[in-house]
Parts: sequence; structure tokens; C-alpha cells
Amino acid sequence: MQFPQFKLYLFSLLLLLNTACDSSGEGQEIAVSEAAPGEAAYYFEHAKQAEGSEEKIQFLNAALKAMDEESDSLLINLLDFKIYYHKDLKQRDSAYFFADSLIRASEGNGDFTGIGLGYYRLSKLNFDEDDHIGVFKNAFESRRFYLAAGDSLKFGRRSMEMANAQVRTGDYTGARESATEALRFLEQEADSVYLSSAYNAIAITYRMHGFHADAIREYENALRYFTSRDDSISYLNNKALALQDLQRYEEAVDILRNLLETEQEVKKVSRARLLDNLAYTKWLQDPDANVEEELLTATQMRRDAGDRDGLLASYDHLTQFYERKNDQQARQYALNWLETAELYNNPSSRLNAMKYLLQLPGDGGEDYAVEYVRLNDSLNTASLQAKNSFAKIRFDEERKLQEIAALETHSALQQLETQRLRNTTSIILLVVLLVVLALFFLIYYLRQRYRKEKVQEVYRTESRISRMIHDELANDIFNVMSSLEQVVPEPVIDKLEKVYLRTRDISRENSEIDTGPQYLQSLVATLSTNTPPGARLILRGENEVNWEKLSKEKKLVLYRVLQELMVNMKKHSNAKLVAVTFAETSGRMEVNYSDTGTGLQPENFNPGNGLRNVQNRLASINGKISFEPNENGFKAMLAIPLK
Repeated sequence: MQFPQFKLYLFSLLLLLNTACDSSGEGQEIAVSEAAPGEAAYYFEHAKQAEGSEEKIQFLNAALKAMDEESDSLLINLLDFKIYYHKDLKQRDSAYFFADSLIRASEGNGDFTGIGLGYYRLSKLNFDEDDHIGVFKNAFESRRFYLAAGDSLKFGRRSMEMANAQVRTGDYTGARESATEALRFLEQEADSVYLSSAYNAIAITYRMHGFHADAIREYENALRYFTSRDDSISYLNNKALALQDLQRYEEAVDILRNLLETEQEVKKVSRARLLDNLAYTKWLQDPDANVEEELLTATQMRRDAGDRDGLLASYDHLTQFYERKNDQQARQYALNWLETAELYNNPSSRLNAMKYLLQLPGDGGEDYAVEYVRLNDSLNTASLQAKNSFAKIRFDEERKLQEIAALETHSALQQLETQRLRNTTSIILLVVLLVVLALFFLIYYLRQRYRKEKVQEVYRTESRISRMIHDELANDIFNVMSSLEQVVPEPVIDKLEKVYLRTRDISRENSEIDTGPQYLQSLVATLSTNTPPGARLILRGENEVNWEKLSKEKKLVLYRVLQELMVNMKKHSNAKLVAVTFAETSGRMEVNYSDTGTGLQPENFNPGNGLRNVQNRLASINGKISFEPNENGFKAMLAIPLK
């Protein structure tokens, strides 16, 4: 919502409203009670309840003065009511002013429905002034904005009003096109009035072009949707005239006579039309038929009712009726016809009246001939101008739509080019990202491979040292023991035997590890072997772990770490109970080690080479270990990622 623009517009509107109220002399402004709310909605409700149009307008003026910039929806309603009641009071300048105000206010709010309503009100004002080109133009603009607002029903209704304007100006081909377009958008239940009017308009265009059978069919379609008795009488009368054109007089007479006999409460204007058409049809069927009284009676009824169009039709029929019977009376009715057409500014009726005056004996024939030629040319020019105006309005709109389409196409091409550049940039960024990710994964892969190779190298080194100790050092010690057994004292031999056993233990601790299906049995065996005599080993969860998830390198590290913890316990602790538990949680394996050996105060704990070696081994496979020394023993928690 464009509030600054709305506020400026509202200020201008109220300034003009005050000026109009002060100078119009239409009445005093409504005095507002001190107890009444000062809001626009309050006055609007009073305006709807007021009886006379002038009183309504006074309340509406008060509501407009109480408006604020946020009440834009109420403003649209106030302006619409102002248009309607100024029109009702024949205050056309005010009605036009507020119709323009309604359009500008709606434009300020981006309200397509309000803009369409404003143009619709202008078309109704044009209709009251017989400005049918103005009706067409403003109805065309109205339906354009209703379509933009998504209101297809009002689009269809405005199309029907365009068709009626074209019928009145003689653009029958254009009228049929507009009425047919209206039928595509109207709904049977909600728009019966407009549907019947559309079929009636199409029927009129067919009749004027000489397609009388088609006209009868469309009149019958109109009769399917009529909503009032007056409409049905009108459509039946028109159908009778189409039958008259086809010289099916008997059918036409039956329809007209039946209407006169069954419709006793028909309005005087409609009754006069039916009576005149019935008499004229009977005369066409039988030129000797005595219908003079009926024709004269219908003429007087129309004169009394002020039915100017009907009076012109009656003079036409009387002129034809007397043309073969009494030239003087025929000329008199032709003159009456001409005078009435001039009085009501109906050029087509003037032309037809002069046509008969030229054929009938009497004075002024030369003057009528000159005027006939001039008026005929003027009517042809006016008809052509009207058709061209309608066509131009449509053409200008189509050209505007084409320009908009061209701009949209250009904009779409620009958007495609922009999107192409964005896609190119995105592809480049994606390629860079992929390269970075590839480098990252390459570095990660190389580091992992280096760690694996390091673990494997440590394992191979330990295995090689183990074999050397077993095959060389231990055997050499055993041979020395054997050669000195008879020479040296027994205590020395015992010491050598202890050294020999220690070399054998070192060899076993660093021997090759089975990382295949027998890994668990090998692990349990080394834990049991390193449990000192008199101590108890408790294992839990070893059979619940999926050992296949651990890679070869991680099995080697876990094996050596637990082996180191057991050896460390065996050397430095007098544990009577050792517990090792295994668990698989959250994508990692957790191993908890605890013993009940000689404890330490946490502040005195200082990991030695063995425990630091354990930390380094786990770090090589992204594992973690934490120690919890206490007075009652020692605990270590291991975490090894499974992937």
C-alpha cells in the first residue's frame, strides 16, 4: 500500500470536497452530536440508513472528512456511494468527479477491483448521456482491470455492456463478437440477466444482418434465462418480429395476441408496443385488414406515456399503412415522424421519415432530397467512426498487450541471460568446491593411509624385534646357561634363567597378531596370559561387539593397548581383580579397563612411558583414552571410532 501517495490524494480530495460543499448550495452540512463517534464508518452507516439522496450525500461528505490514510477500503465504498447518489440527483459533474477520484484512489492502493468499479461508473454516466462510444471505452477499461483482479464474472458483464453499446451504434458484427465473448465468462445461476441479454443482443445482430432464423434461435436461448416477466415479453415480442421478417405472420400474430390476452398487468409502454406490432403484422399478412383503430390507439398510448422510441415506430407504421390508402394522411404522419425524430435527436428516424416524404406527393421534395443525402452521408460517417472507434480501442489494447508481451519477452531473455550467468558462476563455484573437497579428501586419505602404514610399520617392527629376541637373544642366553651350569654357582644360573624368561615374555608380547576370525580368541588369550597368579580377570560384552567393523589397524592398536595396560598392571600393581568391558555405541567402540591394584592420588598421577605409548597408539587411529587413578585402583576408558 502506497501510504504517502494515498495521504496526499486524500488531502486533495477533502480540500475539493470542502470547496464543493461551500459553493454548491445543496444544503447545510450534517451537524454531528458531541456524543457521536467521529469516525468515518459511523457517518457511512448513517448514510446507508438515510432516506433521501441529498441526506445520504451529506452523511457521506462527513464520512470523507473523517477519513484517515489507513481506511482506504472504506474510501472506495464512500466514493462509489457518492457517484451513485450524485447521479441519482442528476448532478453529473459531481458524479464524474467522484468517479475519477475513485479511479485515482484505487490506483494509489494498487486496487484493480476499485479501478474497474470506477470505469464502470463512468460507463453508466456515459449511457445516461447516450454517449455509447464512451460506454464502450469505459466498459472496456473496466473489464480489463476486473480481469487483472481475477474477477471473470465482471469481465463477462462489462463485455455484455460493450455489446449493447455496439448494437446501439450499428456495429452489429462487433456486438456479436463482444456478446459471444461475454458468454464464455458468465455463469448460468449468477448471471441469468446478463446471459439472456447476451443472447438477445446476438439475436438482434443476426436479425439486422438478415439471418432471421438464427435470430429466432438466439431469442429462444434468451428466453431460457429471463429473470423478469418484462424481459420475457420483450424477447417474445422480438421473436415475433423475426418471424414477421420471415413472413411467418401467423406464428407472429399468435405470439403477440397471446401476450396481450394473458398479460393483463403489462406496463402501458409494453402493451402499446404489443398492440402496435400485432396490428402492423396483421396488416402485413393482409393489406386489406382493418387495423387503423389499433394503430391509432397504440400511438396515443405511447404519446401519453412519453415513449419517444415507441412513438417513432408508430408513426413509421401509420405512414406505411396510409401510403396506399391516403397520401395526405401518410404525408402527415411522415411529417409527425420527422418532427418527433428532430425533437428527440434521432437521425436514423429522420432519415427514414424523409425517405417516405420524398416518395409521397407534396412540397419540399428538393429540400428533403438534399437533407436526405447529407444526413445519410453523416450517418454513414458516424457509423463508420463508431466502428473505427471500437476497433481502435480494441487495437490499442491489443498493441499495448503486444508491447507488454515484447517487454516481458525481453525481460524473460534478460532473466535467462542472468540465470545463465548465475548458472555459470554456480558451476564454477561448484567445480572449485569439488576441487577443494577432492583435495580435502585426498589429504584425508593420504593421512589415513600414512597412519595405517605407520601402525603397520610399528607392528612389523615389533614382530621383527620379537623374532630376533626369540631366535637370537633368548637362544644365546639359553646356550650360555647350559655351558655354565656346571661351573657357576646356582644363584647365578637362577638369575640367568630369569633373564631368559623375560626375553621370552618380551618375544610373546610382540609376536604376530591374528586379526582375522580368531582375533577375539587371541585377544582373550593375551589378557588371560598377562593376568598375574592369584588375580581374577572379568570380561564382559566381548561377544556382543561386531568385531568385523574394526579395521585391521584398529584391531592391532586395541590389542597392543590392552596388552600394555595388562603388563603395566602386572608390573606396578598388586591387583586382585581386573575387569575389561566392551560396548558398541554411537558409531564407536568403548572399552573400559579397571583394576583393584595399588592406587594413587590423582594429583600424584604421572603417566609413564607405557601409558604415553598407549596414548600415542590410540591417537594414530583417532582414538581417545582417559585415565582415572584413585586410591582404590586404576581405570582407563578407551574410545575407538568404527569408521
